[in-house]
Amino acid sequence: MKWQKWARFLVAAIGIAAAVVVYATMGERAKPVPATAPARIDPKALIESSGNVVQQVRGTKQDYLIEAERQLTYEGGLTKLVGVKITVRNRGGRDYVVTGREAQAGERQKDLQLTGGVQLTSDDGFIVRADTASFNQDTGLMIAPGAVTFQRERMMGSGTGMSYDKNADVLSLADQSRVSLRDEHGNTTMEFTSGKSTLDRMAHTLTLDGNVHALRGEQVIDARQGVAHLTESEQHITNMELRGDSRVVGGGSGVDSMSARDMNLNYAAEGERALEHAQLIGGAAIAMTGHNGSKGRQFLGDTLDIRLAPDGSVTKVVGRDNVRLDLPGSPDSPARSIKARAIDADGAPGGGLTAAKFTDNVEYREESGKSTPARTARSKTLTVALMNDAISNAVFGGAVKFEEQGLQAASGEARYDPTKGSLRLTGVEAGAPPRVADDQVTIDALTIDVTLDPRVMKASGGVKTMLQANKAAGKDATKLPGLMKQDQPANVNADALDYQGAAGQAIYTGNATMWQGETAVRADSIAIDQSKGDFLASGNARSTIVLDTGNSIAHGAEIRYADAAHTITYNSMKNAAGIVAAQAQLSGPQGDLRADRIEVLLAPQGGHIDRLEAYTSVSLKLDTRNASGERLTYFADDERYVMSGAGIKSVKVIEKCRETTGRTLTFFKSTDRIIVDGNEEQRTQTRSGVSPACTTAAPARSTAAPGRSTTPAPPARPR
Repeated sequence: MKWQKWARFLVAAIGIAAAVVVYATMGERAKPVPATAPARIDPKALIESSGNVVQQVRGTKQDYLIEAERQLTYEGGLTKLVGVKITVRNRGGRDYVVTGREAQAGERQKDLQLTGGVQLTSDDGFIVRADTASFNQDTGLMIAPGAVTFQRERMMGSGTGMSYDKNADVLSLADQSRVSLRDEHGNTTMEFTSGKSTLDRMAHTLTLDGNVHALRGEQVIDARQGVAHLTESEQHITNMELRGDSRVVGGGSGVDSMSARDMNLNYAAEGERALEHAQLIGGAAIAMTGHNGSKGRQFLGDTLDIRLAPDGSVTKVVGRDNVRLDLPGSPDSPARSIKARAIDADGAPGGGLTAAKFTDNVEYREESGKSTPARTARSKTLTVALMNDAISNAVFGGAVKFEEQGLQAASGEARYDPTKGSLRLTGVEAGAPPRVADDQVTIDALTIDVTLDPRVMKASGGVKTMLQANKAAGKDATKLPGLMKQDQPANVNADALDYQGAAGQAIYTGNATMWQGETAVRADSIAIDQSKGDFLASGNARSTIVLDTGNSIAHGAEIRYADAAHTITYNSMKNAAGIVAAQAQLSGPQGDLRADRIEVLLAPQGGHIDRLEAYTSVSLKLDTRNASGERLTYFADDERYVMSGAGIKSVKVIEKCRETTGRTLTFFKSTDRIIVDGNEEQRTQTRSGVSPACTTAAPARSTAAPGRSTTPAPPARPR
């Protein structure tokens, strides 16, 4: 067929054309070039490869990824990675990347030994750097034997010998640990150095061990061990726990130093994050900052708890067991110390502590000088008001005992003002009222006010005192009133007492009574001068005086004793117009005597009357004898009475049925002898039958010559 013929021709033509083209394109045959071998890093490696990637997947999530620029495999399965990068996913809630110039791995690449610029970086910015480190994929533990640094934002650290557990997120430094915190300007705000340290990033704690030393501004912190609690951002310290020989020095306007076995420090959450609370445990001591460069007060105790205001001033101190507060001395104030079982002190920001209360076994001590014993006090409680480094006032409560040189005091409560040097005693303790005693007087009363220097004591309410002579030499010597025996105490009671110890003056008012043995003086008030041995009893004064010759009982408006003159004076009571309303009265072996004024002169050796003087409107009752006149002198040695008149007033003596009158009469106690001494202008006579005691009239007697004694006529015989 025609078309078939043409088809065969076309195929043949195409074949020829193709052959021509192939021939035309063929040149001279090139010589073959031999292939070159790849560059080797280590000829000892069995296999070398580049761009290696190894990953481990748990379920659908990637566990870790190991990337390396090159990988070398040696006989025995050892593998070296160059330019290694290890990515760990979701360990402890974080992703980590570990890089290094080289890494050696076992057969399964679980244990890696990294060298050269080793760095661990977490996704929150935490970075650890080391020259060499080992890393285990299963445990997540990275160990660097040499120098290490770490950083997260403003926290930096360094040390030697590191271990980092990425699963627990805990980094530990084995030696030469140094950790610092910086502010936003790059200034160090706190720096720690220690032998060891552990940073627990999940717990936000930095644990320090071995010679812990920290700097926080001007504050220096030392301890054997410590734990610093960090904020969640790890940029600030919230609190610190110090253990063993803990000490903090400086860094606050209120506290100069603190020391204890253990210490807990809490810092403010805002602002400059100043120290706001400190707990000191075991041998605690806090030294406060003094004023004007001087030494400040100091607190000591088994435990102390202190709180500070943002300005550094102390606002509260709580101490327990073996507590002591030491207050420094100054030119205006002596050094003081207070011991107790417990202390609770309070204050205000900017002002420091203003008050403190001490409880149980309180001991107060106030230094007085090198040659003078200290002033001390003991009580169950003590509340003090503080001003700067001094005590402005103190209130002792419960079983109070107060002592200084030459003075002891006891009461249920005592209020002490150190500035004024005054002491107020009140309150009954174990059934006993307040008491004050020195070498001159012992005072019991419901209230006693004492000025310590110069010594002044005022008491009120059931005052009971005991006086005694002080045989000290010179001006310090004191006496009892001369009527009293000097080697025995005398007692004085009253409603109130004003005692001037330095001057030896004691004034008792209100129902005053002074006695020693049977000798007693009573009055509205009694004033005693112990420097002279005098006393004055005023207002309804009464006395009972025991003498060798018998007791003398007296009454008057006033009884005065002057020891230098050995004289007792009894004065009468006068009304507002100065007129005598009640005469002085003295009754004793010398008779019952009344007058406007009576003076008793005692013998220098005491114990008996030497002479007696009575003035104005004198009357005497002696046995059966009654005498009246204007002046009487009694001589004790011969029991002689000399009575005289004044002006036109004569003397009268009535004895039984005899009355004797004259200008001056002298008579004797033990005899009926009477001497009448008149003058030429007035006769002196003796009359019978005029005495009211007479029941039978006696015949008239003749007038006696001057200077002669008279004898009574015989009585009339009954009819």
